[in-house]
Amino acid sequence: MRAQKYRFPVLVIQSICLVIFLQQCAWLYGEKEPTDIVKPIPVGGYEALSARIHYPQPVRKNGVEGRVVVNALISIEGGVKETRMVEPLNPELDQIVTNAIKRTPFKPATRQGKPVEVWISIPFVFALKDWPSRQTPFNDFSMTIHPDPAYKNFDVEIKGELKGNLDGPLRFECLLPFNAANPWVRDVAGNLSATGVVRDDRGEWLIFQVSSNEMAFGFTYKTMNDILGQKFLYEFSMNHALPDWTLRLVYGDQDIRFTQTPDRIVTLDNGETQSEYSFKSQDAYESRFLEIDLQN
Repeated sequence: MRAQKYRFPVLVIQSICLVIFLQQCAWLYGEKEPTDIVKPIPVGGYEALSARIHYPQPVRKNGVEGRVVVNALISIEGGVKETRMVEPLNPELDQIVTNAIKRTPFKPATRQGKPVEVWISIPFVFALKDWPSRQTPFNDFSMTIHPDPAYKNFDVEIKGELKGNLDGPLRFECLLPFNAANPWVRDVAGNLSATGVVRDDRGEWLIFQVSSNEMAFGFTYKTMNDILGQKFLYEFSMNHALPDWTLRLVYGDQDIRFTQTPDRIVTLDNGETQSEYSFKSQDAYESRFLEIDLQN
């Protein structure tokens, strides 16, 4: 009777001891809290990440403000492998923050000096009263398009003259068409410069830096006749505000059909025709849709 009397308390004590033992084993042999991890940070700091985020004027006019929080998985190379929306605010702003994070290189996290893959949480606050207006760094800006005689490709050149006394180097991001090939960047001496291409949900971005007061870059736009026909169709966007700027289409004896009527048509000394469009200034990352048809 006495043994039976103490059986239940003994079992309780044994169970508690077993739980404590298993917890100790988990602490010794399981995953520990990663307190020894040095967290990843954007290359250039969080100011560089903030510079890739824009606050579209229509959204501001509607009075939308608040906080967006995104979790990002940073690889051992410093790339963004995956993102998860944790605290949404507005579909357009949510996508803007997510895309900016995807285009941002990071210094990877380290544990005991070795790179490790980790998730981090990145908040961004959109506040109407604190949002600064962005001034263009350009005195002059233009895009020139040369279609080839066979209507197969368009050579695109984008040039800009930068204002003096700018803190350099400036980082540029330009959205490439999905069928672009051979992107290039040329320095002031005419030499080709190093470039990189980064992808987000909008497509691929040509990334480069400029230290001089002149910049020139471009790509070959390869027509896909089965999808687009003989057409130049491009959603143009850059990470710097633009001044009033010009698009020039230079061609020989091709027949051209314009979705938008040109502002000027000029015959050049070499017999080629130059059709020009005058565009108003653009905010950073504001899209401009360009569409030109060629006719046989």
